[in-house]
Amino acid sequence: MGTLFPMKSRLLSLLLLVTITATSATMAEVAVYKIDPVHSGISFKIRHFINKVPGIFEVFDGEIHFDKENPANSKAFASIKVASVDTRNEDRDAHLQNEDFFASSRFPSIKFTSTEWEAMGGNKYRVTGDLQMLGKVKPITLDVTFLGEVEGRGQLRSGWEGTATIDRTEWGMGYGTPAVGKNVDIELNIQAHRQTGKEG
Repeated sequence: MGTLFPMKSRLLSLLLLVTITATSATMAEVAVYKIDPVHSGISFKIRHFINKVPGIFEVFDGEIHFDKENPANSKAFASIKVASVDTRNEDRDAHLQNEDFFASSRFPSIKFTSTEWEAMGGNKYRVTGDLQMLGKVKPITLDVTFLGEVEGRGQLRSGWEGTATIDRTEWGMGYGTPAVGKNVDIELNIQAHRQTGKEG
């Protein structure tokens, strides 16, 4: 009996250590989400003389690697097909493809890669990253809100909202100023599905 209790004590300590380690590993997990373009949207607005004119990109993809416990470990990647721009006017959309604006024959995609995630309290984050457009890479900052995660049709689905304002002339797109504004307001409404394989 004298040796039984120390053995039980050591066993309990070992089980406790295993539990804490497993819990820590779970908490440190980085969830990988793939953007669902069918239930997502990337839109923008730019001033034309006095009012702002809206537009969208219809074709895009990307991933979000989200570490809720340590947001600094999070990452996001996205690619947008320039030819998918839609401003509800065919002539304007065609003009946007040429050398005055996106030069899509030479630069068919716009890419974003995050470089830093900063927790701002609650479910809000400031996400800084590199935006590649017209062959130039410039930093931008997105104000991002994580809307949560729900299960639907056997998949875990996460929701995200984001906004940013960029100066298009920083990428060499200066055509039309001042009639066409420099600043472009960007809005993201994203649904992304959790993947089976996860980081962490």
